[in-house]
Amino acid sequence: MTNLREALEQNKLKKFVAERRGETGDEAAFDATLEAMAGKSKEALKASSRDDCDD
Repeated sequence: MTNLREALEQNKLKKFVAERRGETGDEAAFDATLEAMAGKSKEALKASSRDDCDD
């Protein structure tokens, strides 16, 4: 397998995972991604008002 998309398309997800056992990644980035997907990320900053426009 070369990438996750191919593994999913070929129904070989278990093989894909097995080939990558022991690999490590960025735990903070993983947690941030999960929180964003779950809707638990920090609130976005408010947009500026139209009064601040220099036009």
